[in-house]
Parts: sequence; C-alpha cells; structure tokens
Amino acid sequence: MGRGGKRRFRGRGGKSSNGERQPYVKYEDLPRDNEAFRKYYTAQQLVSEEEFSEMVEAMRTALPTSFRITGSRKQATDIHEQIMTELIPSIKGVSIEGAETEAPHPLEWYPNELAWQFSIPRFALKRSPELSRFHAFLVTETEVGNISRQEAVSMVPPLLLDVHGDHFVLDMCAAPGSKTAQLVEALQADADPAVPPRGLVVANDADYKRACMLVHQMNRLNSPNVIVTNHSGEHFPNIYVPASKEGPQARGVVQFDRILCDVPCTGDGTTRKNVRVWETWKPEDAYGLNPLQSRILQRAAYLLKTGGRLVYSTCSLNPVENEAVVAHVLDKFGGALKLVDVSAQLPALKRRPGLHTWKIMTRDGANHDSAASVKPGDVSRSVYKNLDNFLPLAPARMEELHIERCMRIYPHLQNTGGFFIAVIEKVAPVSVVEKRAAAQAKQSAADVNACAEAGADQEAEIEAETEIDDGQVAAKRAKLDDAQHSEESDAAPALYRPDRPRDEPVLRENPFVFLDPAEDELKTIFDFYGIKDSVPRCGFLSRIENERFRSVYYVADSVRQLMELGGQRMRVVNTGIRVFGRNCVKDAGCEFRLVCEGVAQLMPHLADKYIVDVGFHDLKVLLESVNPLFTALSEECQMRIKAVDPLSSIVVCYDPSKHDPDGAVPDEEKPHVRLTAMLAIPCWRGHASLSVHVDKAQLSSLIRRVLGRVVDRKDTGSSQLANNIRSQDKTPTSAPGSPASGADGSSQPPVM
Repeated sequence: MGRGGKRRFRGRGGKSSNGERQPYVKYEDLPRDNEAFRKYYTAQQLVSEEEFSEMVEAMRTALPTSFRITGSRKQATDIHEQIMTELIPSIKGVSIEGAETEAPHPLEWYPNELAWQFSIPRFALKRSPELSRFHAFLVTETEVGNISRQEAVSMVPPLLLDVHGDHFVLDMCAAPGSKTAQLVEALQADADPAVPPRGLVVANDADYKRACMLVHQMNRLNSPNVIVTNHSGEHFPNIYVPASKEGPQARGVVQFDRILCDVPCTGDGTTRKNVRVWETWKPEDAYGLNPLQSRILQRAAYLLKTGGRLVYSTCSLNPVENEAVVAHVLDKFGGALKLVDVSAQLPALKRRPGLHTWKIMTRDGANHDSAASVKPGDVSRSVYKNLDNFLPLAPARMEELHIERCMRIYPHLQNTGGFFIAVIEKVAPVSVVEKRAAAQAKQSAADVNACAEAGADQEAEIEAETEIDDGQVAAKRAKLDDAQHSEESDAAPALYRPDRPRDEPVLRENPFVFLDPAEDELKTIFDFYGIKDSVPRCGFLSRIENERFRSVYYVADSVRQLMELGGQRMRVVNTGIRVFGRNCVKDAGCEFRLVCEGVAQLMPHLADKYIVDVGFHDLKVLLESVNPLFTALSEECQMRIKAVDPLSSIVVCYDPSKHDPDGAVPDEEKPHVRLTAMLAIPCWRGHASLSVHVDKAQLSSLIRRVLGRVVDRKDTGSSQLANNIRSQDKTPTSAPGSPASGADGSSQPPVM
C-alpha cells in the first residue's frame, strides 16, 4: 500500500503542545470516526447513502489476518498441505472470549489457493495463547520466505500487472516490499533454480532506510534477478544503452515491460489497521500529495516500453489521489496511454468502477465541483494554483479516457481494506529517444545516423570530462535533456518534462565489484568445489573492503548487464544471492563455505561428491541432534560423507519421490507432512561429525514439517533447539554424548 498511509501509533501518552502530560490511551479506546471524513466522502457519492453507513462501519472494525504462500517455491504444495492437515484442524473448535474461532480460508479470488484470510485480527492473534501454534507458524515461515503476511487488497496490483519470466519490471515505490515479493514470484513462477529467468525486478524506494527494509524482504526469496535501488520515484534515472555496433542506430534508454506505481498516499483506506488515520484525517493531505503522485506516474510513462503495462495504485479512497491523477496524466500524454479493461480478470473479486465526477472540500467544509466556485482564501495558495489538476476534466474528455475502467475496492465488499487500482497500457512512444527509434523504420539510414551521432557526441563530451565535479556533470546532462525536450515540444507541447534529478547523498556501502572466475580467490573456490562450466561465470560479485571480501553473491545475467549499463547512475543498495561466505575454521580445505541462501542456485553445478543423498532416518538424525557423529548415520551416508575432504561444506538432500514414491512407507519412517519438494540442507563436514548450516528460523520450519514438532522461538541456538526437540521425544536417534563442537574437538562454524 502507499507509503503515505504508514503512520506511527501514538497511543501511549506523551506531552501535548502546552507541555501537559497526556493520559495513556488504549488501542481499543482510540477514536474511530471523523465528521469531516463522513461529510467529504458523502459528497463524493462513492456508494449509496445506505451502503455508505455499511462501509464506514466496516472501516471501524479491525482488519482480518491475511497471508500468502510463496507460489514460486517448490515448497508451496508442502506448505499448503501443512495448513490443511495440521493447522486448520488445530484451530477448529478453539474459543476466544466465548466465541468459536473460524478457521482460515483461502481467498476465493486469488489463484491456486495461495492466499489465505483469518478472521482474527493480527494483534489478537499475537496475544491469544490458544492460537500460539498458528502464530508461531506464521512467524517462522515468514522469516524463511515460504509465506508473506500481507493485506488482502494489496495482493491485487501485482496480479493485474501480469508479469512473466522475460519481463524487465520496475517497482517505483517498493518498500516495505510485499508487492515486490509477488512480482519476483511471478517472474520466477516457471523458472528452474539452475537457470535464472531472463527478466529482472528493480525494487526502488526513495527512503534509504526503507530501501534497507526491502533488502531484508528480498533476501527471503533468494532470487538472483532482483536489484534494490534508492532513488526518488519521480527522478528515477535514465540508463543509457550505447549505439549498436552492428548498425547506425540511435542510442537508447533502458525501458521496462512492467511498472508498478504504488505511490505514497494518505492511506485512508487503511483505517482498519491504522486507527490513527481517523484522528488525523483532513482533505488537505490529499491535495498536497497529488502533485507528487502525478510526477511519479508521468515518470513511469517515460520508463515504460511501448506496448508495456503499468499499474497505478493507492490505499486511499480519495479521488483527488486516484481518478484525478490518472485522468490528468492520461490527458497530458494525448492518447499515448490508455486504461485497460480488467473487469473480466479475478472475477471473484468484488470491485466498483472509477468515478467520473468528484468534489474538493475547502477550509470552511464546503464541497466544490469546479475551480470557479473556489475563492483564493478557501484553500492554501499551492492548492489554489493546482485546482484544475484536482477536479475532473470536461465530461466529454472523461468519457474518452474510460475512467470507469479504474478499480475501487471498498472494505465492506469482502472484509478487506480500501484500495484503488488503475491498469494502464502504453500504446505510443512519448519521449524523443522512443520516437527516434520508431522513426528508424521510416527514415533514411543517413538521417538516423546523423541524429544518433549528434546525441552520442554530446554524451561522450560529458563522460570524457573526468576532471569536473558531479554538479557540473549534472548541469551538462540537464542541458542535453533541455535540447531533447525542446526538440519534441513542437510536435507534442503537452508532454510532461521530468524534473531535474535531485542531488543524491553518497551510499554508505562499498560498491559491488564483479569478480573474475579465472583469478584469485573465486578461482580457488571454483576449483575446490568443482563448480562445473554449466554455471554462468560472469555473475559473481562482492563488496570489497581493503582488497578483501567476506561474501560472494550471484546475480542473473540480466542484472549484471543492467548494473554495468547503469554504472554510477544507479544507487544500488543490494542485489544477488549470497552463495559463499568466508568461514572461521583454521586449516579448512577452502576459506569459503557454501551458504544456505545460495544452495538451490549452486547445487546443480557442484561436483557430485559434495551432494549426499539421505533417507528419512539420516534426515531425522540431522534435525534432532547437534553435530551428530558419523556413526549415528547410515553406512551408505557415512561412505558418501567420508569421500569428501574434512573441514568443508556438503549438501545433504532428501528427495521424497525416491524414498516414499507410493506412500507405502510406515508413518514413523516418513515426514510428518507429506512432502513433494526435495530438501537441500547445507552442512559442515568435520573430522568425525556433521553440523547443519541453516539459520534458526529455517531449522524450526524444517523441524515442524519433517518431525511435526514446534520449537520454542525463545531458544537462541542450535543446541537449545535440539534439546527442545529431544524433550518432546525421549528416544533420541543421535549417538550418546554427541559433542556440541564435534567429536574431534575441532571448532565448527556457527549456525548461519
């Protein structure tokens, strides 16, 4: 949802403007109504008078808990099975405050039963002892990336964006990242982990701290096709593509097949979870955000390929932030953009059409439907200056734009929050570069070449001046942009001219550097683990400090190419999957070990001896024990492990299709939940023992699915986790006296 709707809860008292201490206000006692809100939205005629009362009452109630299974992962079927066979039965019959709890149910409009809703609000779910098992499941599986806790209506925009594996996708205002995660899932929906998709997702946010929040969200998905950047949406930079060496083509700009503009907004559709909106709401907030929202949407139009699709969305009900923005931007681009009719998509989703008319409220509480009726003192100076952009276009022009194709989702329709969505297609070029490329088919080669050389010479002049500072470079770029915009002004004077890029502060991280697989430490890693030639060799990178790096990351070829084109123009906060990490063990065969996040990506390219197939008995030993002795494992497993040099990483694999192909294995010899996806677990091979190298959350998730046991989240280490498991089962399978640091006394790398 829009970032403007994110508000801090201030219900714990504090000092007022006169310095007096305010009393503590409980969450339940916060006000859930606003007279100005009622008056303003009654005038907008969103719904009938009777239905408006129903909508407001729904907005005053707490929002249900909703979550989404990560559909691009092979574990999706296993997680769905776990919900159906374990969690739902455990909730049925549970009573909270005398009322029987309704079990979670799939959202009927979301494909493949991957999205679920639970009538219990999030805060109540967290507090309820009766639902602690279900809450622990949500927390654990969210941390490992198997599910995402996300408001139901915010799942809609990514679905309507229709992302495929070869698309270049830009999320302009991405934080906190739940929608971005959906875009990444759609990109990887049919991809083989060993072969990344051809497309990519750029997750951008204007706020650096929120961009760092995005990094955590994206890391859960372990995708090599994601770049997290930090730019203001309306100033997202042009990334230039050099002229082709094969012919006299004009230099181009990287454009995207799909763009999501989930813009900052007032967030009055989120009152069910952001209760403070009731207390602070006023119409002027929307008037102040409209220009920013418009600039972001217009910038997206320039960055979108002709024939591409973008989605504009907010978590606001206000037409000034919704239809007004869409109508005026579409009108400015003179037919180059058009609204897509998506009424037949997601047929079970209840929605209402976009508004053709609306009003603005002045300071005296009066509603106006024309700029002529508003006096200068009725609103602020900036609002008065932009009144024409806040109000509807002429009726005839509104009909031509088909604003009714926009989608409004109201809280009372399907027990959700409020949302606005517009799906837009670009049907004609809007920039000089695009028009130049389109004209190549009609112009002579000589004319095109002259045009390209003129632009290339100007850009080369800028790039060659290495002695001048960044401010001078920015000024020259602005001058070049002015020339391009003046070139198009005669043909289309109504086209939007993007604002000049802002001065960006320097990023705190060291920049990423691509590593040469034929040299230095990366070559040593490849040689030790027998990395096959099938892995793309140019996608490994790291952050280098003092000529040394701690981790190696991997990116898809599409990401590498974009980063090389973007150079210093792109403020890259993070990218790639961490595949190797420097270990802390002396005398190890290799200074780097396999990292859990990158196992799925690297496993198809590892030498066969580093992949050890195990049965259920060995899998159970690894999950129940801390550093079990080799002697606790099967003879076949021991033989495979001993074929690997001591003090190195291996990958232990359990393939349910091999060990229980027809379901005939006794229950005590197979996982608690029927598994369909292969489990690949990185381990450290000591001299006489083995240790699992996954983080606490992932280990808890594996234990729940494989052994059917809930591990106490308060435990902080692998030893405590194992002790917790053994306390639930008094017949451990590990050898007596298995040491925590390996039977040989050698220190083991910490659990990741």
